Amino acid sequence: MVLSSCSLFTPEEHVPAWIHIESFDVVDNPEVSEGSLSHDITDAWVFIDEEMIGIYELPATIPILEEGERRLLVGPGIKVSTVSTLRDNYLFYRGHEEVINLQKDETLEVFATTSYRNEGAYTYEIVDDFESSFLAFTKDEQSDAEFVRTSDESLVFEGTGSGVMVINDTMDAAAFRTAENYNLPAKGKTVFMELDYYTDYDLTVGLVIHNNGYQDETVDYLTLRREESGELKWKKAYIALTSVISGAANPIDMYPYFIAQLNTSEAPSSGVVLIDNVKFLYQN
Repeated sequence: MVLSSCSLFTPEEHVPAWIHIESFDVVDNPEVSEGSLSHDITDAWVFIDEEMIGIYELPATIPILEEGERRLLVGPGIKVSTVSTLRDNYLFYRGHEEVINLQKDETLEVFATTSYRNEGAYTYEIVDDFESSFLAFTKDEQSDAEFVRTSDESLVFEGTGSGVMVINDTMDAAAFRTAENYNLPAKGKTVFMELDYYTDYDLTVGLVIHNNGYQDETVDYLTLRREESGELKWKKAYIALTSVISGAANPIDMYPYFIAQLNTSEAPSSGVVLIDNVKFLYQN
């Protein structure tokens, strides 16, 4: 087969402009009390003049078949409940917006920033940032391990403290929960729990839901996987609770719990579970 010479080249009108986004930066919104700005924004949801271009894992260099001044919107994308196949343009972060000037075959660097949206339509409820001696968490009644606040700099994520459960081979159970119940919205309203964590054990996260007129429900919702590298690497989780709460019979209030899986083949004989910056975020 003989190809004509013109088919070997991209026509000039199809030469793209490029934008490069290295990462997102989360900045403080002085209008809200959002707590920690820790994040794990993995993706960019890119729109030009309100038309979606695509979803790109960061860092990304993105072709745009447009020229001249255009309005760019970049949505901060996350892994929902730490699942790589569940990606979302996170509702509680503002998109990055700016007017850009696109030139064919040139790359424009975009420094994407975001912040938490203004309160009113949204609520940010800080559960515990471990910056005071007050603890919002307590060990479960059946737990052999205690849950405490640590100020050990080698264990603290940020600030002056983090929450820790120290586990050894004499223990049969290790679990903790919030000391109080929380009234989180149902009826399909979006609800997330954010936290920073490190765990030497697979860590089950669930909800106990108290229903009005119906039996209470205990839902083991997801498992945060243990760190296998041997290094103390903190991670960020955006845990979607919407479907669990909306599926409850008639919820009044609820509390989250965490259970370290001590009896798996990968579980070490001793280790720790660390958490920090736990907060609920939801639509009003």
